[in-house]
Amino acid sequence: MFKMLRKQNGEKGFTLIELMIVVAIIGILAAVAIPAYMTYIQKSRVTALVFPGLHAIENSVGLYYATNDDMPETAQLTSMMEDADTTYFNVAINAGKLTITIDNIADNKFSNLDDYVLTVSPQEDNGKIKKWTLGGCLADKLGLGGE
Repeated sequence: MFKMLRKQNGEKGFTLIELMIVVAIIGILAAVAIPAYMTYIQKSRVTALVFPGLHAIENSVGLYYATNDDMPETAQLTSMMEDADTTYFNVAINAGKLTITIDNIADNKFSNLDDYVLTVSPQEDNGKIKKWTLGGCLADKLGLGGE
């Protein structure tokens, strides 16, 4: 009956409760979407700024491993990093794993990931490295895989 009265009076528009429900739904969606978006941005920055350098180092380490049938020491890693852009991270070898530590001295692109660690472990088979497995707190935070 109320709807009939509304139509008869010629009133149009939304009630305050309907508008509040829409605002609440938008707020909930924004609360879920913003953290997911920030994780996506950080993951894309790692992919664009860290992975190319990491890939060059992995290739050099893989070649060294194939030639010497052993992982290089940290001192030997310096010559393997010549072709890699390591502006945003530091590299070390610990227990046969590459350890990548995000270093935010260059600029503010990794402000949330400073000092996070990504471990890259080789999966060896018959004197060759078949694949690399990602682990560490950086891999966990960005959903890049894990050990």
